[in-house]
Amino acid sequence: MKLFYDDEFDAIQQAISDSGKPFKIVAAHMFPDMKPESAYAKLKRCCSPDGDERLTFGQVIRLMGFCECYDPLYYACDDTLHARPDRKAPEDEAVKLVEVINGAAGTMERAMRALEHIKAKGGIRVVA
Repeated sequence: MKLFYDDEFDAIQQAISDSGKPFKIVAAHMFPDMKPESAYAKLKRCCSPDGDERLTFGQVIRLMGFCECYDPLYYACDDTLHARPDRKAPEDEAVKLVEVINGAAGTMERAMRALEHIKAKGGIRVVA
């Protein structure tokens, strides 16, 4: 991970370089509707401060996900004086999701018991 970037273009180029994926493969992923040569030329223009094209925010996110390198994110954090984030561990996220699901299931179970209790007392007729 690089400590300093010259600009956003440096960060984008660094992400592509660090990914180990050929530039042409990244370009084809970024612009799948284009011919490989055209996609390559477009990505080259997008990665150059002198180029006449820029990647959108969504495209930068797509590039980071495909390359599995997050230099543009780190550059944005550095440039806005924010701390660089730590990557979430998938296992930790899975544990959190299971807790949320279990909590929701418990809430649903309690609500169903309360509804059954009301029905048993003849308070309502449930129409589905």
